[in-house]
Amino acid sequence: MKLQRERKIPNKPRFNYVTEKAYNFLLEHGYSTFPISPMQVLDDISEYVRWMPWSEAKKKLKCSDPFHLMTLGAEARTIRCRDNGLYLMIYDDVHYNSERRILWTLMHEIGHIVLGHLLEFEDTALSRGGLTKKGYEVLEIEAHYFAAEVMMPTVLMKYFHHISVEKMELLFGVSEEAAKKKYKRVFETSYIPDSPCEQKLYRNFFNFIENDVDKTIYTNIYGSWGLPHKSKYVPLCRKCSGCLSYVSDSESVFCPFCGEEMNKETAYRTSFQRFRDMQQFYKLPGKSHPNLLAESAFVDHGEESERVRICYNCLNHDISEGALYCNICGQPLLNYCEKEHKSLRLKEPYCSSCGSQTRFCSCYLKTEQRLMRIKDCSGQDGFSYDWMQYPFWAYIQMKILSPHSPFSDDLKSALLYSNAYITDDNDVVLYVDSVMAVSKVIAGKREILALMSDSDDTKYRDLEVKLYK
Repeated sequence: MKLQRERKIPNKPRFNYVTEKAYNFLLEHGYSTFPISPMQVLDDISEYVRWMPWSEAKKKLKCSDPFHLMTLGAEARTIRCRDNGLYLMIYDDVHYNSERRILWTLMHEIGHIVLGHLLEFEDTALSRGGLTKKGYEVLEIEAHYFAAEVMMPTVLMKYFHHISVEKMELLFGVSEEAAKKKYKRVFETSYIPDSPCEQKLYRNFFNFIENDVDKTIYTNIYGSWGLPHKSKYVPLCRKCSGCLSYVSDSESVFCPFCGEEMNKETAYRTSFQRFRDMQQFYKLPGKSHPNLLAESAFVDHGEESERVRICYNCLNHDISEGALYCNICGQPLLNYCEKEHKSLRLKEPYCSSCGSQTRFCSCYLKTEQRLMRIKDCSGQDGFSYDWMQYPFWAYIQMKILSPHSPFSDDLKSALLYSNAYITDDNDVVLYVDSVMAVSKVIAGKREILALMSDSDDTKYRDLEVKLYK
C-alpha cells in the first residue's frame, strides 16, 4: 500500500503557512540579530543539508554541469537523496558574482527545504522539466516569500522606526530590489500580519532593535569593502570624531552626545591623504547609547515631546500631569534646548542643530553611566560564574515598564536599574542598585517570575534580589 504522505502542489501560494514556517524557523534556531546570514543558517542545518558552489562541484564530481544547473538555466538547485534523506544544494558562483544575490538564492533554496517542497509533494524535482509551469511557479513564490520573511520579518518592521530602503539594504543584507519590494509591501500599504509568533520574535530581537541598529548599518557600510561607493549610503550612519557615537540622523550638524561639530571640513594637501584618513576613521569601533524605557508622549510649548514617567535620579513615580521637574529631587523630566527654544528627544544631551547643552543633559549622562554599570554584575560579592545572564531581561523590563502594563508603579521604578541572571536550578538572581528597590522587587517577585515564565516557556522557581554596590 502506497503511503499517503505525498500531496498535490497547491493551486496558489500559501502565504500564511510560509510566514509561520519562517517565523518558527527563526525561533527554533534562536536568531536574535540582523542580518540573518544564509551561510550561518546552512551551518546550523548542516546535519541534513550539504552544499557547495557550482565551480567546486564541477571539480569534485568531475562533471561539466552538476545538477544540470546550466542546462536548466537555474541559479541554484537542491535535490533530496532518497537513501539517506540528505539534501544536496548547488549554487552558481560563476555567472552570478553579486554576493547579495547569491545569499538570497541560498535562502530561497533553504526555503524549499524547510517548506517541505522536496518531500511532501508527488513531484519533487524542482525544475521546469519535472513540474507543471503552474506548480513550479507556486513553489518558487513560496520559497521566495520564505527568504523575504526570514531575512526581513514583516511582523517586526513596525519596531524599526523611520527606516528607509537604503537602511533596509544595509541592515538586512539584501539587494536594493528586495528592500524596495519589502518596503513597498509593508510601509506603502500599512500591512503588518497578525502572528502568534510576534512577541517571541520581538523578545529575541529586542536587544538588537534597541541598541544595535545603527552599529549594524555602519558596519555594513564600511566593514567589508571600505568606503562606500554609492553616495546614497554616506548619510545613513555618521560618527562624531570626538566621542565615536553612532548618529543615525543625517541632518545632525552637532553630535547629540558630546556637542562637537560633526564632519568638520579639513584641508588636505592631497586626495590620497584624505582617503587614507577617512579609511582609518571609518574602521574605528563606534559607540551606542541606551534608550530610556520609562518615557511617554508629552506636549511642551505646543510641541510633542518625550517625558520620563519615573525620575531616573530618585525613582520617584508620583509625577503630576503637567510637571516639568521631579517634585522630590528637582531633576528635569523632559528635554529642551533653551537656545533654540525647542523640545528634543530624551536621548539628546546636546542639541544636534546648535550644539548647546540641553536641559536633560546632566540627567541623561548620569543615567547612561548608571545603566551601563549594572550591565555587568560579575564583580559583585556573592556572584557566581556558573550563572547565565538572562538574555531577555531588557524585554521583560520593557513589558513591565509599559505605561499600560498591570504592574505597580513601585515595581516599575525599582526595575529601572536592574539585571537578571539564571542559576542551574532555574532560579533567578536579580540585581538592583538601591536599597529602596530591593524591597519593592521582593514584594513583586511572583509577578516577575510569572512574566518570565510566560515569555520563554520556562518554569522559574524562585527569585533572589541582590544589591549592586
